[in-house]
Amino acid sequence: MQNTRKFVFVMNHTPTTEQAAKATELGQVVELQEKKLLTVPDDAGLGKEWFTARAEAIIASVGGISSGDVVHVMGQQQLAMAVNALARRAGAKLVESVTPRTSKEVHQPDGTVKKENVFSFAGFRELHEY
Repeated sequence: MQNTRKFVFVMNHTPTTEQAAKATELGQVVELQEKKLLTVPDDAGLGKEWFTARAEAIIASVGGISSGDVVHVMGQQQLAMAVNALARRAGAKLVESVTPRTSKEVHQPDGTVKKENVFSFAGFRELHEY
């Protein structure tokens, strides 16, 4: 029997090669294609209903989320919380990327120092319910 579990990426950027490879081990990779759904208006009056409706639209656009799926959401906090809440209710496992950052200082010919940050993917970590 074929595994129909999905690994759903809900984020503005494309997963790194390392993220995609690890995600493939956990399910069929599905990426949110309608990135405009992640845009939240600069409106302090947006309420729970708006975030819930947008989260429902995001989930519908990835073909739904079911029990056993794995979901990785990044972006505006309240929208991410809404998507995560609906995914958890559907029985999905929620994860975040663990990406250690190393910084190095690069001395420039003019005497200034440029700081470079390099992020590397170390794996996925489960998001716990509190």
